[in-house]
Amino acid sequence: MEIECMNFSKDDFIDKFNQQEEDILKYYQNLSLNQKSVEEVIGRPAHGHTAALADLIRNDMERYGISEPQERNLKQLAGGRRVVIGGQQAGLFMSPAYILHKIMSVIIVAKDVKAKYDYDAVPVFWIAGEDHDYEEVNHTFVYDSMHRKRRKVTYKPNLRINMSIGFYEYDKKVMKETLHKIIELCGDREDLLILKGKVETMIERHTYWTELFHALVHDVFKDEGLLIFNSHLPEVRALEKGMFRRMIESHGDIHEAFMRGQKDFTEALRIPPVIQTDTNVHLFTGSTTSRTLLSNEDGHFTADGVRYTKGELLELLETSPEVFSNNVVTRPLMQEMLFNTLVFLGGNAEVKYWGELHEVFKVMDVDMPIVSKRMEFAYMPSRLEKMASKYQLLFGPGFHQQADDYINAVVQDDINPEFVNKVHEITESAKKHYDDLHDLNSQEFMTDIVEANFRHHLKQLDYLERRYRTEVKRQKRKELGDVKELQERLLPGGALHERIYHPWQYMTGISCFPPLSYTTDLVIVKTL
Repeated sequence: MEIECMNFSKDDFIDKFNQQEEDILKYYQNLSLNQKSVEEVIGRPAHGHTAALADLIRNDMERYGISEPQERNLKQLAGGRRVVIGGQQAGLFMSPAYILHKIMSVIIVAKDVKAKYDYDAVPVFWIAGEDHDYEEVNHTFVYDSMHRKRRKVTYKPNLRINMSIGFYEYDKKVMKETLHKIIELCGDREDLLILKGKVETMIERHTYWTELFHALVHDVFKDEGLLIFNSHLPEVRALEKGMFRRMIESHGDIHEAFMRGQKDFTEALRIPPVIQTDTNVHLFTGSTTSRTLLSNEDGHFTADGVRYTKGELLELLETSPEVFSNNVVTRPLMQEMLFNTLVFLGGNAEVKYWGELHEVFKVMDVDMPIVSKRMEFAYMPSRLEKMASKYQLLFGPGFHQQADDYINAVVQDDINPEFVNKVHEITESAKKHYDDLHDLNSQEFMTDIVEANFRHHLKQLDYLERRYRTEVKRQKRKELGDVKELQERLLPGGALHERIYHPWQYMTGISCFPPLSYTTDLVIVKTL
């Protein structure tokens, strides 16, 4: 295995953010991943509930078997140690691959902080079990090598879920069938066959969607000391009651700060807004049944047709905190009110929406952590590398277009322009001759017959040209198939394949990875 790094960014804002430009960092409390900022954040006072937070994480993780590194980090967390954190929804069997890459980023940055700043930060992964977007997590994509095309594998595609996904009990039989489809498409590698049996056991052992996801993540990263935080747990909601109360009491200030800050951020940096929301409260209720955004009108809170006074809503919070959850505006705020964070790692969109929320943090008197972009990975099997070299294609940001241009050139080079021109010439000649027939025709009943005959000939000539082009492609099928496979497997639709494909397509563990340091470049992993 070899590792290469490449500047792969296509986003001007992210480029400037990574270069720590002052005009951007001012929206992130002037913090970046350097000695000065690390010392500043470490020097902040720790939350008073940190020991309780560590206890509930420990209680949740015990069923999966806590490793020694995890136990050590739980003790560090309980003592007020700061964390490096990232989060994501519970994608089907940890899909797509960037979920693992986000976790790897958290672990790598925590190790870097120890090496560079002599501080034992605790790596934490936040499972966004409160999210209810089932259609975003219920499927994955695998490349079908036999038919050389992308395949979508979905768990119960016609199912509709309105509750937070963390409260959904999966169908064990269907989940196993979904697993078998994925493994079959990924191939018959020995590591996959071993993994299949292990995951089948996990499916039987667990009940809820996020429990299974937690078990899979735990199995991969337990020896790295990763702490896994299930945000939808009732115990978490009980701990968050005071924080939700602050958000309800200050919902007007939060909304005004969000609108003001988003406008300032996007207009100053000339980028479109990332956060789109229809609420002015930025909280959900009904997480256990039908998750619905709260709104406030005429002094009353409304959700799913139910009206609450502020007192009634606070009483519901007191008795049933598990039905409350955050939306995109208040989730970062809740994270920082819960954890003593040193570094938050997010994708491009997450980095932007934290910038949009800078005024929200200010109005709530909550400190931001150091915000950094997660690491990105691409996998280059030796077969694909050799294939790209054969066709003189260079992997990079423009690879998808480069492959398109190659395909068009291959087809065009083999087309005989004289043949195509002759078909066009015959078509134009036929049009002229049929016009002459219409001029000579004096019998009305013949008009439709002549016109039908003309359309028939045009259809045949069009078919002749299309069939000729198809046959040219067919003669070049192997070459075109190779280039299209490269295009689909390396940069599908112009996006990094980590955003599309299942990680098992490339790997089943990270133990074979060489030591890595944090980088904003794309990490290219060359494999056999």
